[in-house]
Amino acid sequence: MNSKASIANDEYEVIGEAQWQVLENHGEEQVIKIHGYNYSKLRAAIFHIVCIGLCGLPYFVLAYYPKFTKLKYNKSSLRMAKNICVMDTEGAVTMVNVNEIQVSLLNGDNRLRYFLYRHTRFVWVNEQGAFINVLDLNEKMTVGFWMENMSGINKKQQTELLKLYGQNSVEVEIKSYWTLFVDEVFNPFYLFQLFSIILWSLDEYYQYATCVFILSAGSCMMALYQTKQMSINLHNMAGSSDHKSVHVLRPSLSGNESCVVGSERLVPGDVIVLPPDGCIMACDAMLLTGTCIVDESMLTGESVPVMKGPPCVSQEVYSTETHKRHTLFAGTHVIQTRFYGNTQVLAKVVRTGFYTAKGELIKSISFPKKFNFQFYKDAVKFVIFMFCIAAFGMAYSIWLYVLRGSSVGTIVLRTLDIITIVVPPALPAAMTAGIVYSQQRLRKNRIFCVSPPRIIICGKLQVMCFDKTGTLTEDGLDLYAVIPCEPSEKFGRCVSDIASLPASEPLVQALASCHSLTSIQGQLKGDPLDLKMFEFTQWVLEEPGPENNRYDNLIPAVVRPPMVNDGDLQNIENYDDPFNMEIPYEIGLLRRFQFSSSQQSMGVIARVLGQQQMIYFVKGAPEKVAGMCDQSTLPETFSKILNEYTSNGYRVIGLAYKKLDRKMKWLDAQRVKRETLECDMRFLGFLVMQNSLKPVTTQIIKELHDAHIRQIMVTGDNIMTAMSVARGCSMVQPQQKLVLVTAGAAAPDQRPPLCMEVVGEGGPPKLPIDGYVLALEGKTWAVIRTHYPDMMPTVVSRGMIFGRFGPDQKTQLVCALQDAGLIVGMCGDGANDCGALKAAHVGISLSEADASVAAPFTSQEQDIRCVKLLALEGRCALSTSFAIFKYMALYSLIQFFSILILYNFFSILGDNQFLYIDLVLTTLLALSLGRAAPGGRLSRRSPPVSLVAAASLLPLCAQVALVLAAQLAALYLLLDQPWYTPVQGSADFEQKLCWENTVIFIVTSYQYLIMACVYAKGWPFRQPFCTNYYMVATLLTQAVFITVMLLAPWTWLADLMEVEVLKTSEPEQNIFRIYMLLLPILHLILAIAIEATLSDTERFSSLVRLLRRRCSDKQEPAADVACPLWPPRSPSHAC
Repeated sequence: MNSKASIANDEYEVIGEAQWQVLENHGEEQVIKIHGYNYSKLRAAIFHIVCIGLCGLPYFVLAYYPKFTKLKYNKSSLRMAKNICVMDTEGAVTMVNVNEIQVSLLNGDNRLRYFLYRHTRFVWVNEQGAFINVLDLNEKMTVGFWMENMSGINKKQQTELLKLYGQNSVEVEIKSYWTLFVDEVFNPFYLFQLFSIILWSLDEYYQYATCVFILSAGSCMMALYQTKQMSINLHNMAGSSDHKSVHVLRPSLSGNESCVVGSERLVPGDVIVLPPDGCIMACDAMLLTGTCIVDESMLTGESVPVMKGPPCVSQEVYSTETHKRHTLFAGTHVIQTRFYGNTQVLAKVVRTGFYTAKGELIKSISFPKKFNFQFYKDAVKFVIFMFCIAAFGMAYSIWLYVLRGSSVGTIVLRTLDIITIVVPPALPAAMTAGIVYSQQRLRKNRIFCVSPPRIIICGKLQVMCFDKTGTLTEDGLDLYAVIPCEPSEKFGRCVSDIASLPASEPLVQALASCHSLTSIQGQLKGDPLDLKMFEFTQWVLEEPGPENNRYDNLIPAVVRPPMVNDGDLQNIENYDDPFNMEIPYEIGLLRRFQFSSSQQSMGVIARVLGQQQMIYFVKGAPEKVAGMCDQSTLPETFSKILNEYTSNGYRVIGLAYKKLDRKMKWLDAQRVKRETLECDMRFLGFLVMQNSLKPVTTQIIKELHDAHIRQIMVTGDNIMTAMSVARGCSMVQPQQKLVLVTAGAAAPDQRPPLCMEVVGEGGPPKLPIDGYVLALEGKTWAVIRTHYPDMMPTVVSRGMIFGRFGPDQKTQLVCALQDAGLIVGMCGDGANDCGALKAAHVGISLSEADASVAAPFTSQEQDIRCVKLLALEGRCALSTSFAIFKYMALYSLIQFFSILILYNFFSILGDNQFLYIDLVLTTLLALSLGRAAPGGRLSRRSPPVSLVAAASLLPLCAQVALVLAAQLAALYLLLDQPWYTPVQGSADFEQKLCWENTVIFIVTSYQYLIMACVYAKGWPFRQPFCTNYYMVATLLTQAVFITVMLLAPWTWLADLMEVEVLKTSEPEQNIFRIYMLLLPILHLILAIAIEATLSDTERFSSLVRLLRRRCSDKQEPAADVACPLWPPRSPSHAC
């Protein structure tokens, strides 16, 4: 993690000493600002006196606005500060302590000052007068520096470095239930519940207050249990406190000696000894000697074991990302170690604790990046709006009761009641219902989620990026053929049978040798491409154990043909010695250079048994391999043959070799740099692999296209292959034309030129940009970002195929799409996509792990069906949350109107009536709404996301007006009855059992059912209303119950619910009863009509567009005018 510190002074600080500083934390993509403070006893005393005087309310405010904690502190310079106030980019404030310890490693002052923020240690550097990240102390150390000392560090150095870096622990603290309870109690939801319970108790609603208290306590305990379980799961993922012992080397008089230390005491600079049977890595370490076979699925989601070896000694700055093929990461499983003779496999510790790759991932889960999703922002605005409505109701209540001459106690109780009614306390719990049910359904489909709030973001997915190999296409490749390069520098025939080529052919030797395969428990393991290639040769891989000294125990692996029929197998250099003919024909693999995404190739130094001269084989991207070769060895038809196969969807690998100097020995081979070998090579030919699409790919891509979800392919493979696959899976539509953007060679002091060619036509584009989609390679992307920033919007908006992209460039593309205001998803296998998966709003790792930390979502089904399922569940969850929010708002307003009406008639709802409405009707209906299942297909439009948009507010306001009209209609219908007798109330007396109460209670009970019925409609985002059996059952049972109360309640039921019994013997009351039954039916019809017309976003949008069209006569500027390389639109194409 690189951090840059910038220091500045503010107007109150001591001259010459900074009081604040900005730290750029690139590892976590955040910028923090720190201020120096010192604790003031006087300020703290005044603060606590004020808090106590205000009944402790400021303490609750501090729980959510910690920035006011600064009131207890005095400003100070950073050099003298004992407390640091940290503010992140989102405005969150945290106050941390500055610790001081004595460390003898430092020059001059042995006092080390540091503070911890989100598990990251920042240390004070006197020379710079600033705090820096402790990792920056090792920022510019080279590979050669790390490989210099192989004897390790002494115990004293280790003790001092432990003080500097802290313990090697990635433990996540499991908070006690008491700590969690204190945090939970300060939640505004529970504070509001507590306020409501006290208020209802004072108003003698004891039954209701008791029930709410029991439910709130149960909800709190459930929340505590879930939080505790999440903490335990994260703790287990990070690693338990059961630290293991590790063998480390310590310098001694005889050279070095092995010591056993606890893994928590490892520090950067320690040299650890890796056991032959493998281990779980406790830190990030760079290999010094030997090779390791590692399972990194826990971090990357990639289940294929990878082989790692030591780097070459160089002055290149070491980086765990750049040198990941030489780095063992914490948390990964070293399956097996390979060593030469009696040499131990050594690795040097480079990062410990939360600075390791695993630690950074755990931090990203503990402190997730917050996304500004429109729905959540609007929800807060809507709650504030409801508080404004409550203020209006409170003002009306005060005016009404003051006018009556009521006591102050009655006025206060009735006024505060309005708040508990307008802002429903059950809103947060109801809002999460849809997400909880969606998560359960996803788990049944083997899709796991470590961040449930992201499910709702899936509902607005706009762009989906796909890796190619293993995601859109089969993970395994079928070998189609090899195309040898003949001595005459021309391509020969297409060879599909290895038997037609002699075993001594350099091409066959390259196919058998240039791979990273290894044998684990008798089975070959490694990259699927390498497996197919090696199986094609029909050769055998042998890895001699320590007891096998067949010819040289320094050779880690040997390949040989299964049967020797060729009498001149080794006659590469026309050996004349007949004794050589009896030596078995074998090729020893002396050193492997693992595949690198940045170099797009791998190599191996090999030697044929019996020969002194070594050979270097390389395979990789044809363009890369061609750049390594002597140009005279490249066939004239190189590009033509390559384009012919790649444009037909084949994956093409280039092969080359080079005979090394006869004087090169084994030790030289271990030290030689890769760049020295990869030049002046001889081209051997092409390896052509067939990578077929997965069965479901084309169908899912078509469904995403029909749903207007843009698809992008971003792969490390050849751009021509990527374009062919995109055509094959219908990502590129038949009517769309592809424009390939390429960067040329740059002239001195000029930016590289860009060339645009329409694929299949051979010329530059002639139509407006709307008719094309763009394809480009990673190097072109780099050129455009650097030299053509004005073209980036065009690339981001029209780019579809991105080939030869490295891991960093994939992340850059995702971030560029996000900067354009799009909701972006990324689906990949987790190997080279970790950065992009973490950066995307919706990152999906195709992995067999239950929940890989590489991405928020993990699918155990190895195809892209998970994208469709997540989009469906996301739309369902978003639509459900939207519906529940509107239902809860209508529920509050229905009760708000009913209470204000009853206040006017000296009445109020009874205890059991409140209980029935809030805990039976509303709770059952809200939870039933949340159980709606997703629709069967993706529709063209996505659910609305803004609660305050006109398309949402207009139907909501119409429903509110209809609710009020229905209540007033029922009331005036009652007042018009000849048998009606009004309540004779007083200033402080309210009658619960009266006709006004009964009519309003019955009508509003029907209204709750009507609103639930209206908002239960969710097609096409949710299944039809009738399939939600819980909802149907709740509506039917409650409708029957309310109708019984209206028509003919039993005496005990009427007494329980505090309603008047209609007398069937009186004709006027029978007619009134029929009107009361018809009113909800009419309300239901009108409410459905409003929802079916005004809430239809397409109809509403078309109406708005029609109105705008009448007002706008100006032509919109062409979107591609800003692009300097795009032809201008002709008048016929102008908007």
